[in-house]
Amino acid sequence: MSRKLVLLLAAALWLHAPWALGGPLPKSRQIANALLADIDQATWVSQGGGSRLLYIFFDPNCPYCHRLYEKLSPLVEPQNLQLRWIPVGLLTATSLPKAAAILQAGDPLGAFQRNEGDFNMSEEGPGGGISPATRILDKTRLDLAANLGMLQGQNIAGVPIMVLRASDGEGLMFQGVPPDQTLRRIVESVR
Repeated sequence: MSRKLVLLLAAALWLHAPWALGGPLPKSRQIANALLADIDQATWVSQGGGSRLLYIFFDPNCPYCHRLYEKLSPLVEPQNLQLRWIPVGLLTATSLPKAAAILQAGDPLGAFQRNEGDFNMSEEGPGGGISPATRILDKTRLDLAANLGMLQGQNIAGVPIMVLRASDGEGLMFQGVPPDQTLRRIVESVR
């Protein structure tokens, strides 16, 4: 089959998909839209000043989140991105205090980057390089609970989760660390 025929067939299938004809969106897009509807209630750390927004739910001790950080960071400037890293305390006993340390820092972006820059990938337990907060302010505790509540409200139990508004105006959601080529397509679809 020729490439042109395959592309035409794919376009025809896309146009006749149920959501393209006013039918229901796929479940993952419904979840992404629900997350985006509440995203302004989240507390995040911004990386980059681009106009194209990509939200990432992460745990400071998550090795997959760390890998995603390493893959996304070089794309911030060239792709006109603003990455909004939304911390949650999910994986280990130090996750919540490390997330709090990031949010409570005088320079949250610097604290987040220190956590990732000093990330420990040892076999005895990977984890972010920031020291856990010894005191968690009530506001920070509420902010982190709200961040986690957004995920739990959609029955999402793992991180990293990327959420974005695509060029068609609908939300997209991705879990995990995609291969480089897939990540490039995800980044290109950010509105």
